[in-house]
Amino acid sequence: MKLIKNLFGIAAIAVLTLSTTTVKAQEVDFGADVVSQYVWRGTQFGAGPHVQPWMSIASGDLELGIWGSFPTTGGDEGHELDLYASYSFGPASLTVTNYTFPGADGKYTDDYYPKGLFEDTYLEVSAGASVGPVDLTLGYFTEIEALYVEAAFSVGVVDVALGYGADADAIIVDGKSVNAMYAGNDSGLVNISIGGSKDIKITEDYSLPVFSSFVYNPDAESAFLVFGMSF
Repeated sequence: MKLIKNLFGIAAIAVLTLSTTTVKAQEVDFGADVVSQYVWRGTQFGAGPHVQPWMSIASGDLELGIWGSFPTTGGDEGHELDLYASYSFGPASLTVTNYTFPGADGKYTDDYYPKGLFEDTYLEVSAGASVGPVDLTLGYFTEIEALYVEAAFSVGVVDVALGYGADADAIIVDGKSVNAMYAGNDSGLVNISIGGSKDIKITEDYSLPVFSSFVYNPDAESAFLVFGMSF
């Protein structure tokens, strides 16, 4: 299974990096978001509210983690479990992410893609950097040759993100394109996001972080209003 192979690969990178790095304090962290719907880079995955747990371990500039998204409405669609390794170089970072899509029972099948094509995993290499007040993200999916470029910045208390997606030429299997990640095997502006966040005071010692964003995908002509909270 690709998930296990990639897990061992990321773990090997972690062991080598941690063993050759000057001994530093290692930090383990975990938490979860609850969102009204799962919208990523202008596209909705699954339906209804999602619980999105995560956990990570960091040592110096290296961070290893796992992130998931699971719908509360049942069914097999919208389940996601990702492994990642990220390294920071001052204001820039490099990340390798293994995206996987199990069923509701946690098993991996060929329901999403024909056997031997992409199976149920995607590997993305991404880079991030801050240029003045603008945060730039560049992501490239290696198997399906899909590119994503995003610029994020703040206007006062409002957070704004603009994302451009480009897909490779279509691969048609059983009359359907199986490698359209962003713009239907084309390219274009796929994500315009406007949002914000605040803390709701619960007790003297605890405040609940909440956030909301309006997301519009010009290429797909779809719009979403997402609310979430972090724990």
